Amino acid sequence: MKSRFGIVFALVVLVNCGSAAASIIKVPTDQPTIQDGINAAVSGDTVLVAPGTYTENVNFNGKAIVVRSSGGPKITIIDGGSLGAVVTFSSGETNGSVLSGFTLQHGSSSGVYMNFASPVVMDNIIANNRAEFGGGMSIGGPSTAQVLRNTFIGNVASAGGGAIELFAAGSVRIENNLFTKNNGGGQGGAVYMVNEADELIVQNVMYDDVASSGTEFYSLIPQSTTGYRLINNTIVSTNVNADAAVVADGFNTNAKIINNVIVAPGMSAALICNEIYWDGPPIVKFNDAWSPRGIWYGGMCAEDGGIKGNISANPKFVSSTNFKLKNNSPAVDAGTTLAPDLPKRDFAGKPRIEGGSIDMGAYENQKVSARRLGYETCTAAAHEAKLRDEEGSRAECLEDY
Repeated sequence: MKSRFGIVFALVVLVNCGSAAASIIKVPTDQPTIQDGINAAVSGDTVLVAPGTYTENVNFNGKAIVVRSSGGPKITIIDGGSLGAVVTFSSGETNGSVLSGFTLQHGSSSGVYMNFASPVVMDNIIANNRAEFGGGMSIGGPSTAQVLRNTFIGNVASAGGGAIELFAAGSVRIENNLFTKNNGGGQGGAVYMVNEADELIVQNVMYDDVASSGTEFYSLIPQSTTGYRLINNTIVSTNVNADAAVVADGFNTNAKIINNVIVAPGMSAALICNEIYWDGPPIVKFNDAWSPRGIWYGGMCAEDGGIKGNISANPKFVSSTNFKLKNNSPAVDAGTTLAPDLPKRDFAGKPRIEGGSIDMGAYENQKVSARRLGYETCTAAAHEAKLRDEEGSRAECLEDY
């Protein structure tokens, strides 16, 4: 028979073990390398990395830990030395595995490699990595990974997905990332998506990437349970030699393309829904697809132009590199608040829905409440002119704000 003392002692041990505080392992103070820090960590720990350049190839090995920098990505670099992926998640990692605050560069088989893993990768600069598919990041699924607030720049894939490859990746969330100057070779300068695809790609900026087909976004989906969602992105191609900025192929009827601003240069198309398979096209609503001399809505999506809230007009960005909308942009107030999975804040961190309406694209125009709520953002003089019903002053006010 167990003694009462023995039972109490066992309970105390269990309580103490269950309440053990997570540790912070500092690199290079406590461990010389990031991988050594990961090897020493247990579930719930944080590996805190000091500024510097760390030439190594890191593997999370299935651990639910946080690996983050103390100084941010500009001064904390993990260099893969062209010896494989810079960071690997391939041991069933969950959202409890977090990578944050680094520049990840010179990976030779992707910057970040995920296979049947679902980590959180956030607030990193993923730059100058190479692979056949997914130069910056390769995700094979199924996965519920979250890719948040990263910058993908200068990554190269010889076949597809300059920045990101999604291969049967499932329910990945890609939100508030900047994609620029990535080269996808054949398909998908920024994002290349094939096979089972239920991803949410919301409120990203894709600009100045390169690929022969789908210079910014390319999808070929032969199977999809719920359908991918391309929501409130600003997509601006500068590649005159590509077929289109966005290409949607395959079984697309449950995919959703909503509230996006899609711009293509020259004779290139903005959005093309091809007919490789017979079940299509996707749901296309409340987008501004515009090309100065090319096709706006093409292929199986040609019938969507001018209906379902879709427009084709110069979105009137602030500048050629600043993709916030001017107050007189036709994309202002032109989106739908019923789009799925809308973030509460826009790409710049401002409220996403104002006055019950929403703009197309990644940015919400913050000075347009004069239209929504009645000239409160105009100057006092212009407001008084409005009260006097001076139409010229009202127009000037709206133009300026």
